[in-house]
Amino acid sequence: MRNRFALLTLLLVSGCAPIKHPRTYTQNPPAPVVTDLKSYYDAVHFAIQTQFFDVDNYVGKTCQIDIDLDDKGQLSDVHMRTGDLSLCTEALYAAKHAKLPVPPSAEVHEKTKHMVINFAPQ
Repeated sequence: MRNRFALLTLLLVSGCAPIKHPRTYTQNPPAPVVTDLKSYYDAVHFAIQTQFFDVDNYVGKTCQIDIDLDDKGQLSDVHMRTGDLSLCTEALYAAKHAKLPVPPSAEVHEKTKHMVINFAPQ
């Protein structure tokens, strides 16, 4: 009887341990500095990647998503173009939750307001 009580207590206590959700723990390098068209594209891609988790599950798969940005660099629309459905679903989630940078100029915004982002985890 005593062993059963000890086992039950152990199971109850172990159920109280906090679970680390992969979306709440990230360790990312600093964001790239945005000065021109290429660096802005890289910064947008980086911002989306920082919200992309469990990359190992998608190695060998590819996905393309279309994103539309407003003049402040915020996402106004995003949708799947082509690719693996599970990877694209994760990429769409990441794009919707990313903190995107502001374009450095109106010219850069005009050239990047409709972007195609490629994902191909390796």
